[in-house]
Order: sequence, then C-alpha cells, then structure tokens
Amino acid sequence: MCGICGIVNFTNPAPKEQRQSIVAAMNQAMLHRGPDEGGTHSDTFLTIGMRRLSIIDLEGGSQPVHSADGNLIVIQNGEIYNYRELRADLEQRGYSFQTQSDTEVLLVMYREYGTDMLSKLRGMFAFCLYDRVAQQVFIARDRFGEKPLFYRTRNGRLSFASELNALLQDPEIDRRLNYAALPYYLRTSLVPEPNTFLSEVQSLSPGHFLTFSQQGLCIQPYFTLDYTEARRFSSEGEAVAYIRPLLEQAVRRQTVSDVPLGAFLSGGIDSSTVVALLQQQSTQQVKTFTVRFEEAAFDESPIARQVAEHCGTDHHEITIPNYDFEPDIFWMIIQQVGQPFRDSSAIPSYFITREIRKHVKVALSGDGGDELFGGYALFQWYQQILRLRKIPRPVRQLGSGLLDGLTLLPGLNTASTLRKVRRVLKTSNLEAKDIPLALNEFYSGSVVDEVLGHQHHYQDLKTYPSLTAPSSLREIMHYRTAHTLPTNMLVKVDRMSMANSLEVRAPLLDPEIFAAAAQLPDDLLIRGGKGKYLLRKIMGKDLPASVFDHPKQGFAIPLYKYQNEAFAALANDLLLDNNPWEGFFPRPFLERALRLGLKHRRNTARLSVFQSAHRLWMLMQLLGWARFYKVKL
Repeated sequence: MCGICGIVNFTNPAPKEQRQSIVAAMNQAMLHRGPDEGGTHSDTFLTIGMRRLSIIDLEGGSQPVHSADGNLIVIQNGEIYNYRELRADLEQRGYSFQTQSDTEVLLVMYREYGTDMLSKLRGMFAFCLYDRVAQQVFIARDRFGEKPLFYRTRNGRLSFASELNALLQDPEIDRRLNYAALPYYLRTSLVPEPNTFLSEVQSLSPGHFLTFSQQGLCIQPYFTLDYTEARRFSSEGEAVAYIRPLLEQAVRRQTVSDVPLGAFLSGGIDSSTVVALLQQQSTQQVKTFTVRFEEAAFDESPIARQVAEHCGTDHHEITIPNYDFEPDIFWMIIQQVGQPFRDSSAIPSYFITREIRKHVKVALSGDGGDELFGGYALFQWYQQILRLRKIPRPVRQLGSGLLDGLTLLPGLNTASTLRKVRRVLKTSNLEAKDIPLALNEFYSGSVVDEVLGHQHHYQDLKTYPSLTAPSSLREIMHYRTAHTLPTNMLVKVDRMSMANSLEVRAPLLDPEIFAAAAQLPDDLLIRGGKGKYLLRKIMGKDLPASVFDHPKQGFAIPLYKYQNEAFAALANDLLLDNNPWEGFFPRPFLERALRLGLKHRRNTARLSVFQSAHRLWMLMQLLGWARFYKVKL
C-alpha cells in the first residue's frame, strides 16, 4: 500500500530540479499513505515518486522498480493478490525476477501482454508504468475504484497523484471550481467520476487506464459492469456450490501479507462472512475488531461479539463515544479526501482505523457485499416504485397532492411513514431514468435549479444500462455500484484508513465473485423482503442466527447529537460570517440550512433529522473545502 505521484512531459519538459522539488512536496503530502519508505525516479522527461507502506517483500519491495534492462519503471499503490500465480506462469515462460514483490510482476506482465495485462490482475491498485523506449506512461486503476488516482493534463504536461491534496502541490494547477460538479453534489452529495470539484483535475475512473505520450492522452476502459449473462441453476444448492468456493478463494487470496493481518467485524452479514471464512482458513486466531457505539441505536457490538465467539477469533471492541465535535476532525476529513465529503460515517471510520492500526497493518472488510448480493433497502424501494408506476399517472399525481395537504395537518405533520409514502409517490411520477437519482437526493432538483439559477440535467448519473440490464433490480444495482460505491463508500474506507497508515482489503469485490454474483437470478438476491438471500444460505451454518435476524444498520453516527457550540460556531462562520464564496449562494438558502441543521430535532412528514443535519454538513464541507484549498469561483 502506497501513494504515487509524478510529472510527465515528453514535448517540452521543465528542468529536472523543478520537477523534483514539486514531486518531493507531493510525496511529503502523502506521508501517511506510506510512512515506511519513499522513492523517486527522475530523467529527461519525467519525475515520479511514491511513499511505501511495506506489506509484501519487506526487504526487497522498494519502489520504483526497474526492469533489468532499465527500460521499464513502475510505481504502485495497492496490492496484486494473485501475483504469485502470475509470477509462476511468467517463470514458466522464461522470465526471471529480482525481488519477491507484487510490483515487479507488473513490469513483466506488461512486457508479455502490454495493456492487455489488466484483465489478468486481481487486486486493488493504481499504478504508473513508464516505458522509456516507447516514451509512454501507462497508468491504470482497479475495477471498482478501491484505490484513487487523480490527474491533470495541459500543454503536453501530465501530473498525477493518489490524493488531491498531493496533486495540488503542483503550483501549475489552477484551483478553480468545476461549476458542473455543484448540482450533482447538492442533489446527491456525490460527484460522478471522472469529474472532480476542480475544473482542471479529473479522476481516472474505475476499470480504466490511460496512456500518455508525445501523441497526447488516451483513456480507455478495460472493465465494465455487466449483468447480461444470466445463469440458470437447477437448485439453490447448485448456486451455493457455485458461489461459496469463490468466496473462500477471494478471502484466501487477500491474506497474502508479510505483516500482521486482522478483520473488521461489524455484526452484519458481509463482515461476518469474511471473518468466518478467514478464521476457517487460518491456523491461528484471527484478530477481529468492532466498534461499540455509546449511542445504543447504532451499536452492533453484541452481535459482533457473538460472531467472534462462534468463530473463535481474538476479538477487540473499540468504543466510539458520543464525541463533542472538534474542528480538527472536520478539517482532517477535508484534507484527506481532498473534496467535500458528506458521509459523516467518515468520523467513526477514522477512529476505528486509528485503533486497529495499533494492532495490525492490514485489515479485511465486508465492503461490496450489499452491491453484489442485493443488500440495500434502496434496491427494493426502486422495484416497488416501478411497480407503482403501473397505476395510472393521474391517480398517482392525485395521491401525491393529497399527501402534500396531509403533511400540513397538525396531527399528521410528524408522521415519518407519511414522509416515506409521499416520497415514493412523488418519485413514481418521474421518468424512469430519473428515479435512481431521486432516491439518492438530499436537495430536490427544483431547489438546486433555484439556488444555482438554471435547469440541470444530471446526464452523468443517467448512464446505467436501462435497456440492457436484464431486470429493474440490476438497473439499480448498477447505479449503486458504478456511482455510489467508488465515490462514497470506497473513498471513506481508503482515505480514513490511509490517514492512519492502515491497509484495508475488500474480498467481496474480487472480480470472480462479481462475475458470478452478476449471473444470479433476482430471486436468489432478494426474497421475502430480505436482501442477500443466497449469501444467507451460503453462510447459514457458519454464523449465529442473530447475524441474519437483526435489521440492517449502516455504519453511521447520529450527526445531530454530535453538534455542540464549536460545531454551531464553525457552521455559522462558514455559511454566513466568513463565507469564502460570499454572495454565491442566496443568503436565505444558507440561513434556512443553518437553522434546520442546528434546530430540527424531530422527524416530520416533510423532513427527517438525518436529512436536515446532513444538508448542513454538506454545505459546511463544501465551503470548508473552498476555504482550505483557496478555491476560486
């Protein structure tokens, strides 16, 4: 696990000393990603650098790695889990190796297969490979976006880095707002890749690679989400026999490490699955870690404890108290993520990874299970809304209007159920392609249009394959996996864990598991109103019943209880008193967000406490980011 960065110019390179100074600053900004070691390479056309968190081949795995003839040079962030199998195959083909590292395998794979090598890699990675003979840089990112890669090109010059904060050490980058990102952020709290909040900076999308040479920049996909090849199973038992070995293989692959390894254990199905399979394959007690929230409604630690006892792990509980807000944590999130980040679960994620790092250097997680096996309630909401659309539209519009009126009645204006039914009806009146967007919204499209001054179309969030996906369930699963997973869930995991120099791996995002899960019929994903039906069947004998019986809980905090005087003071300062974009947002819009975010304490038929608190947090993050990075309009 590392951080990588560099500056490349094949047509009009700047003096080497100038590039080296900038790359050194980039490397220093990513020290937390790799505190064990640093490395650079510099020649006529480029300077590249990296920070290393030593996991594999502790003594011989230094980077950059050079080929024996010096014509190929590579730096990597991440791990190639199947590097031993790849290496063995390459050795049979006559290749030899100088180290025991997975990074060197990338060099030889490139020599044998060129860019086609990517289809053979199993791992989480972002790497840069320099071909000195071809005068070309080849940069690739893993299939689901576990590892980040940001870049900027202008006038024949490419600069790149694993983190935005590091990339912005390049003084040539204009820190100007990408206005097109704002409507996406206000609407859904996320910005679809390859967009970022900065007009000159892009993110290399998951499953894509770029080549950069004197001919310019070329970006291509090597992996796309595909649900079209459904597989027929004669029985549930056949499906179980098909998926389970792949789960076992993925967990086994991701235990490759020369340093101590542990696992997150939340008490949910996904992390419990990983822990059970990990312990079954281990000759020693696996170290497992869970969070115990003082807020009881968010505490799954008793179930995690049962799983640990059932599986026989060496279990550790980490208590997350109801912290008083401190501005330092707010600014830490902005610095580590590099963009505004709405998901407040970054806060407990930071604290648990900090504590886990005291025990191990690598931890396995259950991330990806909901996306692959149909776990989110959102998936069922989407299907219910589509079924509701069979009712004539005038009837649905009438019902929506009646519910709008009911929300104003004193006896019903606090009914959360009424809010949900009202939202379902309103959403059903939209065009089908707009429904996933609406289900993920914080501010409605009409509010965003009013605040920003004109109508927005959100085209980058309407790219799921509505015509090719075999079912409505697969449509919404594609939306979540393509958009929310890489820009929210995996961002949180990567940035908060790497802030604490902890490597987190997600076995359920193994490509073979995805390919197999994508072929499952819908009724093996969701049945009887419960998601992850087949995963429950697979693991039913390996885990206590409590794992499957309790309601699904997200890894979140009650943000409104996190607020104190310091929180209110910072919110007021950013939104009103010292707004870095004074006059850009209408003041009544900011005042309302501030008032509701700080004072709204009961769910009503029109607004939940979660939504009001996080709308304010979104604006604080946006304006705090603008201040921290001195972003111009």
